Amino acid sequence: MARGSNFARVVALIVLGAGAAALSNLAASTQRKLAWVGSYPRALEVGAPAAAAVPTPAAQVAPAPPSPTAAQSTAESRPANPVPGSTASAPAALAAFEPDLAKAFPPHPDKAAVEISPDSALLLHRRKALFLDARRSSVYAEGHIPGARSFPVWESDIDARVKAIYEEGIDQRAPIVIYCSGGNCEDSHMLAEKLYMVGFDNVLIYKDGFPDWQKRRHPVATGANP
Repeated sequence: MARGSNFARVVALIVLGAGAAALSNLAASTQRKLAWVGSYPRALEVGAPAAAAVPTPAAQVAPAPPSPTAAQSTAESRPANPVPGSTASAPAALAAFEPDLAKAFPPHPDKAAVEISPDSALLLHRRKALFLDARRSSVYAEGHIPGARSFPVWESDIDARVKAIYEEGIDQRAPIVIYCSGGNCEDSHMLAEKLYMVGFDNVLIYKDGFPDWQKRRHPVATGANP
């Protein structure tokens, strides 16, 4: 009988406690009110996604101005300081060449060389024009046009020879005659290009070369370059 009385008291206390709790929750403010067990009024709500970070635009870099594309003439393509190791500009003319030769053989700054006939080569030789032999030095020693200087285009010191003749201060407008073995020989043309690149504007090529000179029985000199 006592056990039944105690059980009834426990149940009564639980009921009274629950009721007191319910009255207290109803009287509480909204922020402090507890949800009933099993009650989740925001359970199905999905929070708004966080705003995506907007990247700060990178600093705009102004494009570099385009490089000039205008084509330059062949003469303009030659370097301003054409001789390696030289800081001097093109030498001043020592003396103007003869007026009649200037008229017959004018400078041609737009091209490396102009071919001339055997008769023109003989005329220029008689007028003491500078002659350059583009063949190998050993062949030059066996026979060459008198007064011609050895400028063997295939030998290792050719660039030094070109630089040296530039530094002599020769009038770069005056005729310079170059020859080699004639026929299909291109040595004289190769030497003409080298001279043109350092500023000589009146290079003339004796196309038929030394064999033609010999065939015409003109004077021949032998020996190494003086």
